[in-house]
Amino acid sequence: ARPPTTSALGWRAQIWTQLSDLANVSVSVAPDRSSTSLANDEYQTPVIGYGANLAVRRLAGNGAAFELGVDVRGAAGEDRERYAPVSGVLTFDRHAGGQSLIGGLYGEASRAAGRLLLVAGARIDGWESFDAHLIQRDIATGVESLDMRPAARGGVVPSARVGARFDLGADNYFRAAIYSGFRPSTLNELYRPFRVGNNVTEANADLVPERLYGAEFGAGGSTAMINWSATAFYNRLEDAVTNVTLGFGPLVSPVGFVPAGGVLLQRQNVGAVNAYGLEADISAHFGETLTSRAAVSWTRATVAGGSAAPQLTGLAPVETPHFTAAGGLDWRARPRLTLSAGLRYESARFDDDLNQRRLSPATTLDARAEWRVSAATTVFIDAGNLFNVAVATGQTATDVTSYGPPRVIMAGFKISE
Repeated sequence: ARPPTTSALGWRAQIWTQLSDLANVSVSVAPDRSSTSLANDEYQTPVIGYGANLAVRRLAGNGAAFELGVDVRGAAGEDRERYAPVSGVLTFDRHAGGQSLIGGLYGEASRAAGRLLLVAGARIDGWESFDAHLIQRDIATGVESLDMRPAARGGVVPSARVGARFDLGADNYFRAAIYSGFRPSTLNELYRPFRVGNNVTEANADLVPERLYGAEFGAGGSTAMINWSATAFYNRLEDAVTNVTLGFGPLVSPVGFVPAGGVLLQRQNVGAVNAYGLEADISAHFGETLTSRAAVSWTRATVAGGSAAPQLTGLAPVETPHFTAAGGLDWRARPRLTLSAGLRYESARFDDDLNQRRLSPATTLDARAEWRVSAATTVFIDAGNLFNVAVATGQTATDVTSYGPPRVIMAGFKISE
């Protein structure tokens, strides 16, 4: 990389790759919780991610800056798992995976003119998914029960953004932006089916990228004691990807049997999700010993299912709370001792697309104490979810609830130069 000057172009270049592999075994628990039996053995998930980017940047003498760039990123991965237990023995083997590639050209410009800062950017991206396969075999006989090889798919998507910030003086400002963006589906969404409890979710190789259109307006400021900001926004997410209910067990899916009490779902593009709301945060410093902070977020989000999923129109997206709030204090009780506490509230939300499985609201408290032994060493004790609140994170059609972490207490030390 080389930074730009008014007389010479700047540039930066990067290439990267990431390798990963995960093994995971899960069991089902007997109704009386006295025993478990093998439910799934995800024995390999080899994945490679890679990418590159190159950009040139120019500074103009009138407060303007320009950047042109190109970037590309790709992934290839496969899920290998044994499933369908019979008397504790896994009877089928599944290989599911494929590759994805996305690359784009972009340009950005900014101009500072007195109190006004203007920014704009546009890009054009091409995406492709290919080499897809979903193969299932009977482990005992080796006979294939399913061999799906979806055709390669791709497309081109433009996106852009424009923003402005106006300095009001005394460290206060207004800002506004309009923007668009997109997200291609992941390899998991396209190709990997999965089961949680008695719920089976099918992948969907025909998914198209989600498209986002949005606008927001905000204000903020700071004094010697207080920093604050507030934002109002509206977003529309078209072709939103979500798990759509297809039916209730008992029934047979190409990727597994759904027993009574279970649900069959499939990842699908629904018409759109419309969301508007407010976000705000504030922090205050009381001398050098006490700092407080608070943040709130209110969002009203609804699905417009259109012809793709009319049954979802007017419902809330999955796992979307209307209101969240957080606050905290940091107190330097002694020159070497710092005490901290953080409180978080999240309102009710739904675990399913039909809004039938409601997850209760929850409030949690975290606490931490740090003692500075020396300039380079600190010891601490940290308590997450101090009051051991049961925070529901998921629920099946048979009312089996999953929970977030219980009370977790850690002690440790930090060493820094």
